[in-house]
Amino acid sequence: MTKLTKVLALALVVATLCLALASCGGLSGTYSNNGLFGLGATELEFSGSKVTITMGDLEATGKYEIDDDKITITLDNVDDGSASWEDLLAGFSGTKSFEKGDDYIKIGGTKYTKD
Repeated sequence: MTKLTKVLALALVVATLCLALASCGGLSGTYSNNGLFGLGATELEFSGSKVTITMGDLEATGKYEIDDDKITITLDNVDDGSASWEDLLAGFSGTKSFEKGDDYIKIGGTKYTKD
């Protein structure tokens, strides 16, 4: 093999590896949903494998993992006490359907638009 052929083959391997790793990446940025008539507005902020979910004054943090068309969210600091807004945040925990578009995501059928 000539030196040029070896360099081109190596460049092709590196480019393929970069594309494969990029497709494994998660979400980044902030997505929001205004809720019904502005009530129950929700903001999801993704960074690496971490997610922060904010509803009004309530906030929960945790981790997420995407597997094809499913997302699994595990929240760290949601109280399992009596019925409250915190129960709504706890509803984000678990595995739900997932769809990603150019400027939105859908989790469990609810659409969140990228800010």
